[in-house]
Amino acid sequence: MEGSIASRARLPRAKQMTVATLDTNSRMSRPSREPVQSPSPLHQLVVTLATRKWLLLAVALLGGILAGLAGFTRPVLFEATTQVIIDAPSGGTSGATASAQDSLESSIDDHLTMLSSQGHLRRVLAALRQPRAADLAAKSGISAVPPAAGSFLSDLLSRVWTQGKPAAGSPEADAAALKTLRNGMRVGQELRSRVITIGFTDASPARAALVANTFAQVYIEDLVEKRRASDQFELESLVASLPQVQKDLVEATDRLETYRLTHGAVDQSAANNAAGETAELGRQIFLSKANLSASEARLHHIEDLRKAGAPVSAIAEAIGSPVLTDLVARQQGAAADGDLGNAITREMEQGIARIAAEANVYRAQVAALEERKGMLDAAVADTASQLSGLRALEPQVAIVTQHYNELLGRQQDLIRRIAAPSPGVAILSTAWPPSNSKTLSPFFLIPPGMIVFGLMGAVLVLVRNMFNQTLRSEAEAEAELGIPCIGLLPKVPGLHARQLRHLVLGQQNSPFSRAATSLLVTAAPTQGRGQPPHIILVTSSIQDDGKTELAWSLALAATRLGGRVLFLDLDRKDARLTNEFRGEFGTIKAHNSFGDYVSERCTLKDAITRMPEIGIDLMAAPAPSDDLLTLLSTVDKSQFTDELLSVYDVVIMNGPLGLGGPETRLLKRWADAVLFAVRWSRTRRSIARGVLESLRAGGPVTAPVGSVLTQVNLKRHAGYQLGDSADLLLARV
Repeated sequence: MEGSIASRARLPRAKQMTVATLDTNSRMSRPSREPVQSPSPLHQLVVTLATRKWLLLAVALLGGILAGLAGFTRPVLFEATTQVIIDAPSGGTSGATASAQDSLESSIDDHLTMLSSQGHLRRVLAALRQPRAADLAAKSGISAVPPAAGSFLSDLLSRVWTQGKPAAGSPEADAAALKTLRNGMRVGQELRSRVITIGFTDASPARAALVANTFAQVYIEDLVEKRRASDQFELESLVASLPQVQKDLVEATDRLETYRLTHGAVDQSAANNAAGETAELGRQIFLSKANLSASEARLHHIEDLRKAGAPVSAIAEAIGSPVLTDLVARQQGAAADGDLGNAITREMEQGIARIAAEANVYRAQVAALEERKGMLDAAVADTASQLSGLRALEPQVAIVTQHYNELLGRQQDLIRRIAAPSPGVAILSTAWPPSNSKTLSPFFLIPPGMIVFGLMGAVLVLVRNMFNQTLRSEAEAEAELGIPCIGLLPKVPGLHARQLRHLVLGQQNSPFSRAATSLLVTAAPTQGRGQPPHIILVTSSIQDDGKTELAWSLALAATRLGGRVLFLDLDRKDARLTNEFRGEFGTIKAHNSFGDYVSERCTLKDAITRMPEIGIDLMAAPAPSDDLLTLLSTVDKSQFTDELLSVYDVVIMNGPLGLGGPETRLLKRWADAVLFAVRWSRTRRSIARGVLESLRAGGPVTAPVGSVLTQVNLKRHAGYQLGDSADLLLARV
């Protein structure tokens, strides 16, 4: 009988139904469904994002908060602008309007380039270092001026150098100040007008106005100095040539008076023409000699500067080469550079050579004009000897007199221009400390921050979903594992023995109870009174896959169908829930285990812990000293299962892990159905697939195998809109 070991061989084995192999699994196969149109990529994208909507919302809110905080930490910047206007070109005929417009556009481009040049920035920086920055502010009409130029430069540097501030006056400090000045400046033309706007952005409104006004004022002063120097040089050349012109006028007048005293007046057109041409040649010779004298004086001045050891900047100013001036400015602002020094020397020699070439050209012109004048003088002398020299002398006197008067007028004009030079640029409006900041309010940064972080969160969700190797649906489980997925088991946080019993037996309409009962009926469709008993093996690939919870749920659900239920525990690692059931509901606790029973060291009755409150008997796992593989390989499987099935209607075997060893391959021959637990959105499909391959490698399976998704979050699962049994479990009964 039940407790007799010797009677095991005489117990009749219950008739078993014919089962399919692992390849067919017809008993647990899902019913055929009508083909459903696969969702579009856009629909899948929307569903994926909808399942993580709260995460995306939290990331977006975090982005908005961070953007707002970043906006509050930003310094408030103000932009002050000053406007200058370019003098219009001198008026001409209507046909020269296009040429005047081109000249104006070219002039504006030149001014924009010079305003943004490195040399001008250095001059502005030097002006801000000097005490006269306060005078520039007073000229601009600014009432609120920064405390001192030194603190201004320190602030400029502090905006660039946050650590290890360089020493004041060092090349690094100058470079940092120039970079800050360049980044804060804005120079541009207003539409197509003659107005140029100069703006500077800074955290201090007064400092922004001061820099903008200084920028324009220094530029205008530099233009004034250049114009004054050019006019002064021209005046000196003109004054040097006046005595010679005055001497020529006196000699011409004396010759005319002498001729009048000694000869009579004769009027001949030929003499007039020859005299006029001679006078014109004399004027050209004078101009060429003046240019030659100026070029030679310029060469002598440069040679004197070089002999005196003058600075390179003074020699560059005397040569008048813009390229050389820019190279010198770069040399002053950078460290010692041999290539830059060689370039300066080369440009200096080329400039001197150009001036010498100009002098040679003027010298050749003077020689040619004098040769021509000699020929004309001979012709005039011949004409004068034949006719009269009176009419030849009078035009000479008139031309020399006119040229002398022109020089005097030019001299007066240059003196006036030197006294009041005109730079060609005037300040149209000065900059005042602005009251409205240029920086946007931090609240305007919150929506972009939320959008950017929301998009980043969406991308991360999509990437994580793309590389997700877990199983989250019944269709995925069937496609990846190659076996039917017979259902799923909802997740219950903090599950313990009494709670599980209440969920399955006390709340029979709950999703958990319906899911467990449905899984049992699917795994054992012939279960019930008058039907053959069943052995159901529950296994999984790794620990924490919800295998033990699934096995106890099936055992509790089996008590609702009537008959005796045995829970055979063969997993020594996951014993928490089993120990809770034994402690909560066990009345007669057995001191023997499965190892003692199969080794015939005790009877079946002595290995059973009865739990009449829930209608389940428990056979504990073998002791650690017993090798489960040895027990399974030595026991007579038919004799063992026949004795169990003669007493119990349902036997739930909580098998060991699939990765733990080959024990599961032996136990699959004992079972009428095998349930493979796969934790929803946790178990990697490659591991589950590998365990099933090892299960298949153990020989032909005589029982159908089906997978079960455990610990399923029904609400999240339903959000994927997969249309499987989760929708039925969520529906109200």
